[in-house]
Amino acid sequence: MSDDDRLSQIDTLWSMVYRAHAEDRSDQSQAQHQLLARYGSAIQCYLRGAMRDTIAADDAYQEFAVKFLRGDFKTADEQKGRFRSFLKVILGRIVADHYRRLIRRPISQLDSTVQVPDNRDATSDDERAFQSIWRDQMLTEAWSRLAAEEQATGKPWMTLLRLRVENPDCRSQELASLLAEHAGEPFNVSRLRVQLHRSREKFANYLIDAIADTLRTNSVEEIEAELSELELLQYCQGVLEKRKRDAEPED
Repeated sequence: MSDDDRLSQIDTLWSMVYRAHAEDRSDQSQAQHQLLARYGSAIQCYLRGAMRDTIAADDAYQEFAVKFLRGDFKTADEQKGRFRSFLKVILGRIVADHYRRLIRRPISQLDSTVQVPDNRDATSDDERAFQSIWRDQMLTEAWSRLAAEEQATGKPWMTLLRLRVENPDCRSQELASLLAEHAGEPFNVSRLRVQLHRSREKFANYLIDAIADTLRTNSVEEIEAELSELELLQYCQGVLEKRKRDAEPED
């Protein structure tokens, strides 16, 4: 499958959001659980950081899950922007409601350790925190997809990249020996370099696809803008440029 075909066949998160609120109960349940499984940890991480209270954050996550499963977000409109922005608005409201409830409590019931964020800086700090967590989520998604391909094919795509990341100072021969030990088959330096190049290329494609899943369009330019905003462009600049060239109309 070409990169252009890959982009055109992406099942976006917006379509999953719509299926999660569809009348077909079996399809609805599957989509709901897919979304929560994929992004639940990122949502929990953000809520814990924003609320600075693990118990309250866990309660807030349960509130989000209940609202989601109940169908409260069925009016979501993909034309209003990225899935990341859509999710950020929802979580931002949950966090804001949490602090409003704190402020409304009688003073005698307030825990002196609770810190209500300064509204002057809360928006920018909140956005940076969410962006950092979302960035990590996109990287995790790419790693997961690469690991799934490794499991399906038996090719050590993810293992090789992980070894390179964990051993940045290893020479090629040493890395080949480590890979051979993990893969249970011999790897010479030449084969290692070919595999490493392909592993990086595959990871880049999966990262681009993970980003594309969260957008309302498959436009390579918009994918590039999102990658740049999340500071992920360094991981896939070459592959993205190739996709741009492939997407250009022939003369």
